[in-house]
Amino acid sequence: MYTLLFFNQSLNVFTVDITSQSGPNGNIYWMNCGVGDSGWNPTYVNINQLIVKDFATALQDPNTPFSACSSYTDKFYEYGQQFGIPPIVIASFAMQESSCDPTTVGGAGEQGLMQLTSDKCTSAPNGDCQDIDYNIKTGTQYFKSLLDDNNGDVLLSIGSYNGWFKGMTYADATAAASTGCCRCQNNLDYLHQFLNGWCQNVNAYSDNLGMYHNLDACPSG
Repeated sequence: MYTLLFFNQSLNVFTVDITSQSGPNGNIYWMNCGVGDSGWNPTYVNINQLIVKDFATALQDPNTPFSACSSYTDKFYEYGQQFGIPPIVIASFAMQESSCDPTTVGGAGEQGLMQLTSDKCTSAPNGDCQDIDYNIKTGTQYFKSLLDDNNGDVLLSIGSYNGWFKGMTYADATAAASTGCCRCQNNLDYLHQFLNGWCQNVNAYSDNLGMYHNLDACPSG
């Protein structure tokens, strides 16, 4: 049974069962607080308050969405231990960003499993930013730096990995929709998919988690 760890949040509705808009880590309206009006202003939550599955246990589930990540388990554990991040959180970034495909190139040229932007690729071995070890280590280190910069605020830090920022509005997040880089939008379902999907060993994409689906209209590829 889940223990609900967020307190005194009257606007937040937790559900043990994972739904399109809610789950053990809270509902999407609460996670996206302010996006629809004055701008995103998430409640402070630290990483130790998150409800996540154990990654090794998750991989033993025959229905795990992390099958594509199984080859990189040692790296998720190695850099999870080094940077103090639960391995399933690192693997969830890889699933959310690239479906754990190390050859993925994003709409703005982001590279590999963790979808590193070009400024994070300058030290890649032989210029290969898709290098598994480098990509996972650098993505994890970047997330740790976001946590440090945000005083441990994990919602703000996970959102920031996808380019979210305090004060971000719906218009800000979807501004790229009508440009030549539709997928450069911020995924407004990101936090819910990440925390109530992947981190619960649930496939956020096949289960269609979210309510905005603002990237669905973008051309694939």
